Amino acid sequence: MQRSAITVSEMRERMPLSRPSRSGTRRARKGASCLSGAKAHSLDTKKQLATSVKEWSDEQRTEAEIYKEQAFLQRQLQETIFDIWQGYARAAKETKDPELVAWMAEYDAARVPLADESNADRYRRVEKWVKANKPRGLNAQALKWERQWSQLDRCQKEWIGYRAACCGDRTAAIAVPIGCNHRLCPLCSYHRSQRARVRIKTMFDRLTHPVFMTLTIPNTATIRKRNFSRMRQQVRKFIAEHKAWMVGGVYSLETTYNRKEKSWHIHCHVLLDASSPLPSKSWKVDLAGQRVYAFTQLKLRLEFDWLRLWSSAWGKRPRKDASAMRIAGDTYQFEEWVRLGRENATRVFEGGKWLPMALTEADLAARTAWNKANRRAVDIRPVDNRERAAREVLKYITKGADFSDSSEAVEQFMDAVKGARLIQTFGTWYGAKFDTVFDPEHMDDWGEMKCTCGLNCWERIGVFYKRDVEMTEAGRWQLKRTHAGTCRGTVPRPMIRTLDESCRSDSESAWETR
Repeated sequence: MQRSAITVSEMRERMPLSRPSRSGTRRARKGASCLSGAKAHSLDTKKQLATSVKEWSDEQRTEAEIYKEQAFLQRQLQETIFDIWQGYARAAKETKDPELVAWMAEYDAARVPLADESNADRYRRVEKWVKANKPRGLNAQALKWERQWSQLDRCQKEWIGYRAACCGDRTAAIAVPIGCNHRLCPLCSYHRSQRARVRIKTMFDRLTHPVFMTLTIPNTATIRKRNFSRMRQQVRKFIAEHKAWMVGGVYSLETTYNRKEKSWHIHCHVLLDASSPLPSKSWKVDLAGQRVYAFTQLKLRLEFDWLRLWSSAWGKRPRKDASAMRIAGDTYQFEEWVRLGRENATRVFEGGKWLPMALTEADLAARTAWNKANRRAVDIRPVDNRERAAREVLKYITKGADFSDSSEAVEQFMDAVKGARLIQTFGTWYGAKFDTVFDPEHMDDWGEMKCTCGLNCWERIGVFYKRDVEMTEAGRWQLKRTHAGTCRGTVPRPMIRTLDESCRSDSESAWETR
């Protein structure tokens, strides 16, 4: 067939930028031309990769690019916390309470460095004064956020140097950054998630039938610590009710912030080891008068049990030793819930995809209200990619970067998440620790550090600064040149410094300039 001529403008309109070839997405069906208008294959089909184009592009970034991005987000978070701190400090100074004003004035005077006083001595003197003069109200809030700002300000400003004592200069000296371990710090969170991801992937050998499940609840206008406590309590109950099928695994609580509605969404990711595989899609059963897939029945049953933990409208799940009448009544309730769910559906599956139904505004509002009160979304799928599954479970660690520029969101989240445990193992995985802290003292947490000779005898040579270190292509920090440090082993950190004082960064005098 002869192809008609087209102009350059038409070509630009009909030929948009192609997806990356590595994502596994073809622009047209086999044998069809890109100019023929053929429908492109979707990334959501089984034949293509499950990751989106954005996830694919994120995986192509180098460690140096990731570090620059995390450093930018860290500075953004630091500016946000600085604004919160200054807001409470101004409010404390402008208040009519003379005690608050007097305390803030004395605190500002105590922070002024004395003659020939080092920063370490000034820190200790100020802390001693604060313990003797406990702040309250606005002053306590201002001091809390000032300490968080100082914690972030000192993050990765110093590096601990290690050199191979066995092979000397043949192996480049390694530099391990000293982090702040702040809950929202992107630099520390990224490294913490990397370590935990490796540990979770090593646990996959214990899995017989790996399954990934997501449990959700409706959004809330505010977030408090009790929200996390209640969520963990209900997740534990849900796992206990299905412990015959959920043999073991790990779950994490993830929080997202909706900027438009200013609401919070807490949900749970569960990576579990099932006692039996998920039902095949070729297997159908009867449910509430219709023939459905067995997988659909299992998904709806889990959603129904998850709903009853949050709402008493459908009663409690019967015990294993319940009477036959009680079990029959439970089955009737489940089928009635499924039937009502079909009657209140707002979408219809046609042409291989879900489409909105043609409903009036009143009917749509009534069905939406019923679904909001009687549905709790539960997603369940088999694990076919260990890397992606581990990444999904540990997304909670790095999710704070999504709202790090919002003072209101940061303040609410930090107050709510304080002391809350966001990751927990259960069943056969119980006792395995994944939620670790940023600790430069443990060399194993930084991957396999191998020297040239293979003996791996590392010795600590001192604390270095920004201009002394550089990042390699693999994302490792190393010293730019060899230093003949005299500090070894477990010498206390405040007492070890490099011999070359000219390498010290100007950021060391941050407290002196404030």
